Amino acid sequence: MNKIFISLLFIFTFLMSFSQDCFQASKTNWGNDSLECRKNVSLYSEFMKQKVFADAAIFWTKTQNYCPKYKPNLYANGAYIYKNIIKIKKKEKSSQVNLYFDSLYLVYDQWILNFGICDEIKADMAKDIITLSDRKKFNKAYELYREVFQNSPQITSYSDIKYFFVYGAKTLYKKNIISCDQLLADYDMLSQVCDNNISNGIKVDKYSKIQELLDKEVSPCASCDKLEEIYTSKHNADPENMALTKKIFERLSSNKCTESSLYLNLLDKVLNDPNNPPSAKDLYNAAVANYKRKEFSKAEKRFNRAIDIADDENLKQKIYEILYDIAFNKNQYKKALSIAGKFADPCAASDKKARIVASSSSKYGTSAFNKSLIYCLALNYASKSCGKTSTNAISSWKGQLLPKSELIMLDIKSGSIQQVPFWGQNVELKTRD
Repeated sequence: MNKIFISLLFIFTFLMSFSQDCFQASKTNWGNDSLECRKNVSLYSEFMKQKVFADAAIFWTKTQNYCPKYKPNLYANGAYIYKNIIKIKKKEKSSQVNLYFDSLYLVYDQWILNFGICDEIKADMAKDIITLSDRKKFNKAYELYREVFQNSPQITSYSDIKYFFVYGAKTLYKKNIISCDQLLADYDMLSQVCDNNISNGIKVDKYSKIQELLDKEVSPCASCDKLEEIYTSKHNADPENMALTKKIFERLSSNKCTESSLYLNLLDKVLNDPNNPPSAKDLYNAAVANYKRKEFSKAEKRFNRAIDIADDENLKQKIYEILYDIAFNKNQYKKALSIAGKFADPCAASDKKARIVASSSSKYGTSAFNKSLIYCLALNYASKSCGKTSTNAISSWKGQLLPKSELIMLDIKSGSIQQVPFWGQNVELKTRD
């Protein structure tokens, strides 16, 4: 049966044209015995709705025998039935799983035989192979997906990109079946699909996350030297294309190639072209590179420029995270507290505030009492962090509080309201005992 599957795929892949009816609904063909066809369509459909898949498979087979050109949907339903049977058999750890895989592939063979081949069928078949973990067929799934993304990327989804690259291309690369160059070529092709969807406002969050996944998964092959070689060639072929220039700039930044000569050459061009002002993402990428090189002043300026024009709240939140770290590392306590107040997550904001207040004790805790007040304020913020502030930090801060005995000597009551030095906030005075 596997031989039938492979041979039919080979034959129909090279057809000069697709059938327009291979996936979409077509005129109903009841076959030579319309009565039997109608009866068995009704029976398999009802069992399928009830999720009684074993019985649905019996009457689906009879339907296919009586009226093989009934509708393309007959084969979509057949694939659905056998996919569910395979899942059930896998849970049962049945020895018959491979037989049902053969049946699933036979459904696709008959679909192609009766309605021709089209990219929608290829995509469905590839997805089934991967989601059902038929690892023996991952090579075939990769080939099918590659044809789909080359010919009809518009019919794919963000999940198809994940299946194709992570479970197809990456798996074959690990087995030395495809080369690094091929993996990078697939990465570039899929990145363009992500770019197109993002620029057209199609599921921006989903495709942005998939692009991050691609950047992560391609890393074994994405040495900066290799990426620079690929993208230098692309840039030199069309140096005035700012859309391409920005994409290359973003790819190099995403893969941390911010020291490459190509990245540095593109930097000023991307950020200072009056006819093509930089996007918030362009400024963010440049600022991240500055941050990693510890060029904090440049980074802050570019991050703030990005915030001014950004519509993406997720991007703004990423920027606030880094700006907070810069202020924290530069001991800019009040600035860091202000930035923390811009976090969308109030629990994370409270944690950040607790940390920066506690860190100020080394400079403004000029006495044991003042230090104790600062840690009281830090603990107050930590109590609102929903557990984000670590227990070790909280224990350490509590250990810095004065004991009751020392407050008695200072003639100060525990639980009284005191003003915290430097911060100018009032806080309830607590002790460590």
